[in-house]
Amino acid sequence: MVDQKPGKPYAVNFKNGEKYLAYLQSSHLLTNTFLNEWRIYFRQRQQGFQLTQQTEGPPTGFEYDLVLLSQEVDLQLKSLNKLKITNVTVRKDRASVAFDLLASYECKLVRTNGVWLINEILNLSAE
Repeated sequence: MVDQKPGKPYAVNFKNGEKYLAYLQSSHLLTNTFLNEWRIYFRQRQQGFQLTQQTEGPPTGFEYDLVLLSQEVDLQLKSLNKLKITNVTVRKDRASVAFDLLASYECKLVRTNGVWLINEILNLSAE
């Protein structure tokens, strides 16, 4: 999602970002709002790279998985059988599901045309 030409600072690769978002969208589990928030994030990160040019280390804002908001994705996926739902709240066409998966998360969902879609994922342990 980030390019770096030799001797140049990092830059967001928007084309690859759109490919990534198209892949996520193909799951049919996410709202357009969720995907558009990432488009905004990519633009903000590009502005950040322009303001503070970075040439070394993990590119700021891209040093973790953008879905689970964690650097420990492999460990989390291996521990899916230990996932613990801690709270579920449903109000009309909105819901919130809190769960633990090596970290505490909250998924906010919306019901669209009778189907529940993820509208936001929060890593509460990282906030």
